[in-house]
Amino acid sequence: MLYGDWIGRWGRAYPEKEALVDVIRGRRYTYGQLADDIHRMANFLSFELGVVQGDRVACLSSNRTEYITLFFALGRLGAILVPLNFRLAPAEFVYYLEDAATKAIFFDQNHRSSVKGFKSQVGLEHYVCFDDDNTIGRALPASWPALSTDGPPEVEVGMDTPQLIIYTSGTTGLPKGVILTHGMLTWNAISTNLGWDLRSDDKTILHAAMFYTAGWNVFTLPLFYCRAANILIESFEADLILDLIKREGVTVFFGVPTMFQMLIDSPQFAATDFSSVRFMVSGGAPLSRDIRETFKKQKSIRIWEGYGLTEVGPNNFMANGKPGTIGHPMPHVDVKLVDAEGGEIPIGGQGEILLRGPHTCAGYWNKPEETAKAFGGGWFHTGDLGQVDSDGHFSIVGRLKDMIISGGANIYPAEIERAIEGHPDVAGAAVIGVPDPKWGEVGKAVVELKPGASLTLEALVSFLKNRLGKFKLPKYLKVVDTLPRTPASAKVQKFILKDKHGGADND
Repeated sequence: MLYGDWIGRWGRAYPEKEALVDVIRGRRYTYGQLADDIHRMANFLSFELGVVQGDRVACLSSNRTEYITLFFALGRLGAILVPLNFRLAPAEFVYYLEDAATKAIFFDQNHRSSVKGFKSQVGLEHYVCFDDDNTIGRALPASWPALSTDGPPEVEVGMDTPQLIIYTSGTTGLPKGVILTHGMLTWNAISTNLGWDLRSDDKTILHAAMFYTAGWNVFTLPLFYCRAANILIESFEADLILDLIKREGVTVFFGVPTMFQMLIDSPQFAATDFSSVRFMVSGGAPLSRDIRETFKKQKSIRIWEGYGLTEVGPNNFMANGKPGTIGHPMPHVDVKLVDAEGGEIPIGGQGEILLRGPHTCAGYWNKPEETAKAFGGGWFHTGDLGQVDSDGHFSIVGRLKDMIISGGANIYPAEIERAIEGHPDVAGAAVIGVPDPKWGEVGKAVVELKPGASLTLEALVSFLKNRLGKFKLPKYLKVVDTLPRTPASAKVQKFILKDKHGGADND
């Protein structure tokens, strides 16, 4: 059986149904047209490059239609896409390409210099430019007109067949290649469709970079799965997003908190008609109450908070209940909270979040020990701390490795960070543990302020003392221009903060 050929199936059954709006080139694709292009790409891969089942093919490009056709074409052949983060340094490109043992790389003209820089250091068989440029390898447009739209010979592709290897950007600084199978991607799509009630008439904006799980798995693949439409743009631009919401009738939208703030800050926000939007989803970092309330009061839009990781996909919970929680588990997703010894945590307690289900990845590429550690006992160990209330709503407390043990008391930075971000002068906050001769470890707040604001430790503690227990109050404060965040998820990279600001001192 051939899994993952969703575009091909819809292309035969509903050839005139709109599938993709390419804003970059001003083109619109039906499912029939997109299926034809996928077949062309698959034939190019098979007959021109000799790509066979199991081969890895890298892609270094901004968002574009060819990125999507490459993904589905490789899936038809049982081969694997390795998306590359174009923000990487040359040595990192070399590491990923060698680690995945890639056979070929596709790239766009904007990243030609990067490819030229590492070409002499890796032994790839093929270099293919999406654009009309043959200065490095071959140009895809030269072959495109002659390629057949007939489907290539069918390959036996099962649920366990790998389809993507996505390298984690992580907050630890240690990248791992996460193996996402056809089954994992399918079950993520199924759960997302059921849990969020996606429909064939839905539309979203594909703005997230395709080298992150968010670019594929929040809405892109789930909407293709249910015969809906994706609107493709190169990257996030607040004014363009607002224009497309109004012009294209967007119904669902995903972003990280900083993106929602950028939408609010746009001069176009007040005048934008959001009446087509059914709901929005925020992920990557906690959503502030101010942002949530602004969209609710001014646009009558509810923003749900999602939760996920590359290893299990971004859609594990239905935020169908209390604001500030991530809600109930999606269909087909099992969840439990455990303590350090693996014992289950009772309602109201805090413990590590473990996930299980058909939506989990197949492990880490070439890292069996890391895989065994992450999937101990058949559960994926997220490293995130959570709690569940009596109604079954889950909340994220923080990262397991972030936990501060001060005088024998466990302190969870996420709780303190949320309290600090309630201060009217604070734009963002992170809390890290720093050494203390008496308590062993105490909290240090690293804070990003709003323009023109100032803050002292004394003023911060005064603000927090009625909101947090005394033992949770930060003992030190560092004000920074900006907090270091991962580009796609906007998660604070605490390993950078600990390296730069890990001392027991103030501003």
